[in-house]
Amino acid sequence: MYTRKVQVTGGGTFFVTLPKEWAERVGVRHGGEVQLVPSGGGPLLVIPEGLRERNRCRLPLDGRSRVELTRDIIARYIAGYDVIEISGARVRQEERRMVREITQSLIGVEILEETQSTVVLHSVVNIRDFPARHTIHRIFDITLAMLDDAVSAFLGRDVELARDVIERDDDVDRLVLLVARQFSLLLRDLLSEAEAGMSRFQFLYYHTVADQLERVADHGAKISQAALGLSTGLLPGVADRVKGLHQESRAVLVEAVRAFEEADTTQANRVLGGKEDRARLLELAQISAADQPENAHAISIVMDSLLRTREYGFNIAEIALDAAIAHNHPL
Repeated sequence: MYTRKVQVTGGGTFFVTLPKEWAERVGVRHGGEVQLVPSGGGPLLVIPEGLRERNRCRLPLDGRSRVELTRDIIARYIAGYDVIEISGARVRQEERRMVREITQSLIGVEILEETQSTVVLHSVVNIRDFPARHTIHRIFDITLAMLDDAVSAFLGRDVELARDVIERDDDVDRLVLLVARQFSLLLRDLLSEAEAGMSRFQFLYYHTVADQLERVADHGAKISQAALGLSTGLLPGVADRVKGLHQESRAVLVEAVRAFEEADTTQANRVLGGKEDRARLLELAQISAADQPENAHAISIVMDSLLRTREYGFNIAEIALDAAIAHNHPL
C-alpha cells in the first residue's frame, strides 16, 4: 500500500502524486490519461489507459493431458481473462479438436485465431449480455425440471428420460461457470459493477445461490443414475414415500428461490420454519430402503438426494435473508 499526502492548489483543487513504480508497471506516461472511478463505499479506483485490453494470458499446451487442459482453461475462464492463447511447439489435430470440445462447454468463448503453434480463445460476451438475475432464474428452471424428471424416471424406470436428465446437467454447469466468471470480473474490475447493475457485494449472493442450485442439479443427475440401476419396479408404498419427499423438497426449493428473487424476508423465514423436520423424513427414507432390499441401494441414493435438495433449499432461504439486507440497504 502506498501513502500520499493530499495537497491543494491555489485554485482549491485537491491532488496527490502517483507512485512511480506502479505507474511504470501499468504503463502510465506523461500526458496520458487515467480514469477515476468512485465506489459507493468511498474508495476511488485509478484505472490506467488500455488496462482492460491487456486482459489476456498464455497457456502452454505441451505435456498437458485432456483433464489438465480442461481444468486450466476453465480456471482462466473463471478468472475473467478475455483472451487465452494456447501455444505449443506444434498444435496437433487431436489437440485442436480437444480445445474445440472444451471451448464448447463455456458460454461466450470462441476460437478466433489459429496457427501451427497457437489456438487463441476469445470471450465474446460481457456481463450486460447475461444479467445475473436472468441467469439464476434460468439455472433454477433447468434444475427444477431436472429434479422433477429425474424422480419421474425413477418411479417409472424410464431409461430414456433418466439419460436425458443426466445430459442436461452440462447446461447447468455452463451457466454456473458463467456466473463464477462474472463474479471474478467484478472482483477484478470495479467498472464491471455498472455493467452488472449491482455491486460485488450483492453479486456474491447470486454466485452463492448458483452454487447451491448446481448441487441440486447434480443430485437430479444422481437420482437418474439410480433409476438406471433399479432391478425391479418400486412397491406402491415405497413409491408414495419417494413422491412425498420429492414434493416436500421441491416446495422448499421453489419457495426459497422465490424469497431470494423477491428479497422477501417473510417468505424466507416461513421456509426456514420447516427446517426441524429432518429426523422424521430420514426415518421414512430408511424404512423405504428396508422395505425393498433388492432396490435398497438405489432407493437410499434417491431419498438421500431429495433430503439434500431440501437442505440446499434451506441454504438458499438463509442466503435470501442476507441478500435482502444488501438489496434494501446497499452500501
